[in-house]
Amino acid sequence: MALTSKQKAIMTTGALALQAAIAPVILRDLQHRSDDQIRGPRLLWRLWGTTNLLGAAAYWFIGRKPA
Repeated sequence: MALTSKQKAIMTTGALALQAAIAPVILRDLQHRSDDQIRGPRLLWRLWGTTNLLGAAAYWFIGRKPA
């Protein structure tokens, strides 16, 4: 079953709202963690984690080392 244009617009708006809510949380978490608590370059996680939902999920599951 194909989605209507209205359904697509609702899904896109929801995804954008979710990303807008997650991005500041990631930036705050990165600010409070030391370099040895993050896997990889901090700049990579700032850019990738705040630009799309896949990057945000990758940061939470891969980029952070257990505290």
